[in-house]
Amino acid sequence: AVSIGINMKDDDVALRCNLVTLSDEKDIKERTMVDYSAGEISTEEAAELIKAVNEELSTDELEFFAGISYRHCLIWHGGKINLELTPPHDISDKKVTDYLPKNEMIYSLMEKSRDILENHPVNVARKEKGLKPANSIWLWGEGTKPAVENFENKTGLKGAVISAVDLIKGIGISADMEVIEVLGATGNIDTNFRGKGEAGLKALIDGNDFVYIHIEAPDECGHRGEIDNKVKAIELIDSEIVKVVKEGLEKLGEDFKIMVLPDHPTPIA
Repeated sequence: AVSIGINMKDDDVALRCNLVTLSDEKDIKERTMVDYSAGEISTEEAAELIKAVNEELSTDELEFFAGISYRHCLIWHGGKINLELTPPHDISDKKVTDYLPKNEMIYSLMEKSRDILENHPVNVARKEKGLKPANSIWLWGEGTKPAVENFENKTGLKGAVISAVDLIKGIGISADMEVIEVLGATGNIDTNFRGKGEAGLKALIDGNDFVYIHIEAPDECGHRGEIDNKVKAIELIDSEIVKVVKEGLEKLGEDFKIMVLPDHPTPIA
């Protein structure tokens, strides 16, 4: 929410709003989570769909905001937390019956979204091209306005963040770090790996003491069960980011440390 420019109030609750592909059964309880990303829908298509959802479902309490690709945001003014909502990528190919929200309003929004999205021109065009339609929203991951300490005040260091993911950029903005945009950064296997590496190196040369380069590709490939692409993503991180930063810093002749790690595992069975 912070990353896409929403000025959250203290009593606002932000929820992640995925555009997903559910199977075609009439009753939502019988549907299956076909694709948590609606076939990696484009940002331009998604913006039209979220606009349509907002026009139909927004109220004095509720506002929908478009983000990147399938990742969007619902702001619930004076909303509730601890809603026991399920991340859609955790239930790929599963029937959604046992994972639907117990909160009546959230459930109703998800159910009503299908009528808005099913025959929207964007989805009609996607189906004609053989692409998966974004035929439902899926709400999850609620949270309140972040209270993140200023990075420089906390550490005495200047820091920067490079990421294609709104969540990570939002943390950087909240911590008053430099948030660097890289052309062609997508959050997936087609991202601009070398551009991120070069941007990270430049950020250090330009005076930052710490740079966090975030790469979503291995995680996305893991969720999608794409083992070859996951291996490829790790190889590209090695060759296009770690190598670029390491060799660039060696040429500067300064001491440095590089830490390479995941934020969590996404195993492919």
